[in-house]
Amino acid sequence: MANWFSNLTKMRQHRSTQAGGISSFDTLPFQLEDKSDLISSDRLHVVQQFRNSVENQLEILRLSLNATSVVLLWACTITGKISTYAFSSQCAELIIGSFPVGTGIVGALKGCNDVVLAPYRSSSPAIPYYPDDTPVGGFMAQNIVCGEVDKGKIGDFGIICVDRSSTAEWTPVERTLMSVTAEQILQNLILSRDLLFTDVERRVFQLVFEGLRTLNSALDIQSVYTAARKALGLVVKADLFAVSLIHADEHEIFYLDGDCPDLVLNRKYPLADSVVGQVVKYRRMLPERYSRSGRAPIVNGLRLFDSYNSVMVVPLSLDDTPVTGVLIIASRAENQFPRDAPKMIELIAAQVAIKIELAHSHEQIQQMAITDPLTGIANRRAFRRGFAAMYERARRRHGSFSLIICDIDLFKRINDGYGHPFGDQVIQQVASLLKEVVRSGDLSARIGGEEFSILLEDTGLSGAMDVAERLRRKVEQLQLHCQGEPVPVTISLGVSVFPQDSDDQDKLFNYADQALYRAKKGGRNQSVGWGNAD
Repeated sequence: MANWFSNLTKMRQHRSTQAGGISSFDTLPFQLEDKSDLISSDRLHVVQQFRNSVENQLEILRLSLNATSVVLLWACTITGKISTYAFSSQCAELIIGSFPVGTGIVGALKGCNDVVLAPYRSSSPAIPYYPDDTPVGGFMAQNIVCGEVDKGKIGDFGIICVDRSSTAEWTPVERTLMSVTAEQILQNLILSRDLLFTDVERRVFQLVFEGLRTLNSALDIQSVYTAARKALGLVVKADLFAVSLIHADEHEIFYLDGDCPDLVLNRKYPLADSVVGQVVKYRRMLPERYSRSGRAPIVNGLRLFDSYNSVMVVPLSLDDTPVTGVLIIASRAENQFPRDAPKMIELIAAQVAIKIELAHSHEQIQQMAITDPLTGIANRRAFRRGFAAMYERARRRHGSFSLIICDIDLFKRINDGYGHPFGDQVIQQVASLLKEVVRSGDLSARIGGEEFSILLEDTGLSGAMDVAERLRRKVEQLQLHCQGEPVPVTISLGVSVFPQDSDDQDKLFNYADQALYRAKKGGRNQSVGWGNAD
């Protein structure tokens, strides 16, 4: 028996090494019965074949030993439960179900490989799969997956139990039959597991790579978050996924798929005294064993995670660069994350870190493409897009909007007299005043050298003229000096209104431009509406 226990340990170590640490001996055929989505159709029969084979072996053993029952139990040290997997019995009162590890006579296997009792006395520990008053003459049990079971280091293990009415001692031949059956089941288990593991491993990697392909196709930051959630969901079943990004000594949750997003998103939390802070500091996945049992909160100042029993906080970083954010994965169930999940999640996290960096760069480039570098307000390209979008919205909703075009009076004289650097300062000052007079849903833009435009949604002529006059007065009140000399600055403005002046986009722009021309011709430093023009 010692030989095959030793061989089992070697095979397990070899298999784990071959699979790059992703394999687990706990990937067993009967644990895959509810995971048909991960197994190809031509492998599904392996699960049933394994069960049939075990049942046949138990039946042969029962007949050979003239036993009442032969039962294969399977124990999970993580959940602390033992379940009946297969049996052959003449007893109609056999209890099929689950019970805690260490219950009754099977608890005597802790620290040893077998238990042999003949006769089985009434004072002996109970047999958990029988009612208390069931008569038993002799009992024998043996671990079929060994190692350091007493220390719970290998996870799941099996137990074969045999009982009979005879009180005679178990003979060496009978005990050998028991050992041979255990070894046959073990070898069948290893073969079936390896066949299925290869298939499941291939399918899991396929699903993860599909998620990564979706992730790699995402450009904007929200698409990155959504794709990351999808990829992670292929690896672990969880009730909450979140992405939080680091800002100095704080972090901000930008994405949350789970409870109370409105109360959590876009709020900053301190890194200190939290699991997130430890993950950022030590650049490693926490908490230990992914159990929500430590004293430190997951997020300092947020009790959201108190109701979750399985939590994994994963750092987002590139090579040796500082951690830029974390993934937070949480489940209400205990021991929810498979042992091979961290390797997969680290792979996804590395891609998420890269994609977040690229998405931010992409957004910066996009913003630069529509922003005037001198003033920081929208440029001519952004104005054209905004004008077209507002025009289409107004047409669909039968609404209105106003267009203001303005430019700085006698700007060439300012440039020639005081120099271009001072001229740039004047443009910047006027642009800052534009930002003061527009609402959040409106658009201000620099559309030429000293020419600006404002789009006012759901605004008629009266409202547009009020905005134009407020801007004009603010510019007129500017106190600018160049080399100690005061430099007066004024602007002229032209206004047109959709659909009052025209329902044609090009005409609307031309009318505002012509109204501006009339303001210039009329003496400058004034606002003229196309509808009010003479």
